[in-house]
Amino acid sequence: MHLDLVDPEPRLLPPLSARQLRIDAGGSADGPFPHHLGLTVSRVEWRSEITVRSRGIQGEPVCAVPAELRIRLVHAAHVIRLAREVPAGGCLAAEVLAHERRHAEVNRRTLREAATELRALARAWAARAETRAPDVNTAAIALQEELGQVLEPALARLRAAREAGHGAIDTPEEYQRLSRVCPTDQGRLRQALRGS
Repeated sequence: MHLDLVDPEPRLLPPLSARQLRIDAGGSADGPFPHHLGLTVSRVEWRSEITVRSRGIQGEPVCAVPAELRIRLVHAAHVIRLAREVPAGGCLAAEVLAHERRHAEVNRRTLREAATELRALARAWAARAETRAPDVNTAAIALQEELGQVLEPALARLRAAREAGHGAIDTPEEYQRLSRVCPTDQGRLRQALRGS
């Protein structure tokens, strides 16, 4: 059993308008202040490959077990964007970027934790997995589906841990703090938001 974890550093993409960031975050285009000043987007994908070993008499159902199992857990997309209205290179941009990097670290930490759990679950499953099917291809599909069912609770825990981690960052206190830091940049931000 082998698990490949692909987790590159998040990419910082060119800025978008605060209005577009609100939409991308699932909100409405015109929301009350505080506006979205930054957004971290993460998408995780997993794939598995199972090589099957089977035995049986020709013309009769086969008994199949996993001979080799490979799982690939990938941060397929992990990006950070700041609002265009945040003064570039300034104090506020650094604060918002630090906030978004905390979100990115939650994504990366929970992905590493999930990889450890998925590895253990897949090993345990592979040691006992066995299926009977009309042919090897059908057996491989059945084993693939069974593996997905075994791993789904761990993936659900990954999603829940991310939600909790992001919730601990996105508190009213944190948004109040971000609305008070860097007074000069705050003035420029408000002026830019009024103009957009």
